[in-house]
Amino acid sequence: MKWTQTLLPLFLLSGAAYGASTATGTDSSDEEKTETGSTFPIWGDEARARGYEIPLPFGINLNYMNIRQDIGVDSIMFSGLKLGDHPIPSDMFKIDAGHTRESSKTETLRMDMWVFPFLNIYGLYGYTKGSSVSTVSVDADPTKFTGINRIIAGSVHRLYQQGSLQDIDFTLDFKGRTWGTGATLAGGYGNWFALVDTNYTRTDFDILDGNISALTVSPRVGYRFSFEGISGPSHLSLWVGSMYQDVQQEFKGNLSDLQMPAELQPLINAVNKDGDGKFAVKQHLKSPWNMLVGAQYEVTRNFNVLTEFGFNERNSFFISGEYRF
Repeated sequence: MKWTQTLLPLFLLSGAAYGASTATGTDSSDEEKTETGSTFPIWGDEARARGYEIPLPFGINLNYMNIRQDIGVDSIMFSGLKLGDHPIPSDMFKIDAGHTRESSKTETLRMDMWVFPFLNIYGLYGYTKGSSVSTVSVDADPTKFTGINRIIAGSVHRLYQQGSLQDIDFTLDFKGRTWGTGATLAGGYGNWFALVDTNYTRTDFDILDGNISALTVSPRVGYRFSFEGISGPSHLSLWVGSMYQDVQQEFKGNLSDLQMPAELQPLINAVNKDGDGKFAVKQHLKSPWNMLVGAQYEVTRNFNVLTEFGFNERNSFFISGEYRF
């Protein structure tokens, strides 16, 4: 139900643009020469001997991401409800979710390593918080029931016809821990580079049961500029790309943990006096793809900053500070 949607949408590729780009025909710096013989990246010495510039093998990143996107609701179920001592069938309420817009903010710490000059692996851990705003309507079909259930369904249906249970704004606040792992494949020719970042993330929420798992694939292509920076030779990488997300969202929890809008509060109070009512929601992203543009600036050999914007169906902003060693 629109109530529970999140995003997670985490591309987190700090350092990937740096590592993907190459510059042939240049002399290795003294700093690069000191890396000769190091264990990682494997085949790093061979790559430097051929004139490729590769990043320092290990990185620590602090990342911030802000995402806004539309959510589609597959199903909504209530269970465990009673009117007095009379149990209410779980399929009595027909809950339709209209437009749902979700926004989330995620802060993560990421650690990565270049295993090969063309392969980076990483793990991340952080915190996600956000909210969703949905438009919901609640109805019931009395012709499907008999006895007291028919009376209850008829009352709900009349409220729906009167407009009391239609187009209700519902806001859900959520927060939880996010963790994941991923890998980046990178390559280049001259100052042009291309990379594909793939990661799996999962967010476990503090109040709601269940989780959100996301598989994200982000191809990018760009160009690397060289110039004299504040501490010697520096680089600026610019790129365009796209992001695909396959997100599985299933939430379960107690109705009493949800802050119901005023229009629904009397109905829920009447059938959930004991607080045993449960909800179950399945949902998906409205659009799995969006476009990306980004940039990375190498402040020093060890430190760089990266930012990226997403647009079209999913709007996103990402910024990262990275230290490499």
